[in-house]
Formats: sequence, structure tokens, C-alpha cells
Amino acid sequence: MLKRLALALCLLPGAGFAQSLWQSDGARVQTVSYGCTSAFDELSVAYFTPTAGMSFAAVQIGGIVRAMVQDISGSGVRFVDTDPQSGYRLHVKGENLMLFRLLAEDPTNEQLLAECSAQNG
Repeated sequence: MLKRLALALCLLPGAGFAQSLWQSDGARVQTVSYGCTSAFDELSVAYFTPTAGMSFAAVQIGGIVRAMVQDISGSGVRFVDTDPQSGYRLHVKGENLMLFRLLAEDPTNEQLLAECSAQNG
């Protein structure tokens, strides 16, 4: 799995493609570029789906690659940063992605940072 993570992380910065997919023995790594209508013009996310267990994602935010694990969601897929201090959250549903961050002064509220749609290659 570490080889897959390293491959996808190499693809994140400055990726010049909309989607990239790698599959082997039921595991899969998919990198998707999103166009955003916010302070972020574009976000690239690498999604990791193992043969068993929870999925995880990696996204570059402010020059830092954030590792995120799948979390419970009512609909779509929700990922939370492995660093609880960052407060970053991703919610993906279909072709759409929303980036949130927990507010430091009130960790029960999230601030919407970006609304994005997958770019077609």
C-alpha cells in the first residue's frame, strides 16, 4: 500500500490531467482534479481503496499534503484529516467535492472553504 501512496502523492502537485487510475488485485488508486469556485482554483485528490477496510485520501492544501481517512457520512463519502489539529474535512458525492475546516473557536461548526466539480480530461 505504501508504494501506491507514494505513486499517487507524486502525481498530486501540478498534475496536468483530470483523472488517473491504477488498479491491482482489487485495490485501486484514483487521482481526480477538481475545479473550484472559491479561494482554491483547483484541488487534486488521490483516493486509495484497499481490498479490505476503509478508504483514505490525500489532498494538497496550502502546499502541504494532507492524509485523510474515511469517516461516517449520511450520503457520499466523507474524509477527515489524520491530524486532528488541522480540522480539514472532505465530502465527496458523485462528481462534487466540498472542503471544510472545523472552526478553532467552535469545533462543532465547519467553515466551507471550497465547492468543486471534477474536471473532465
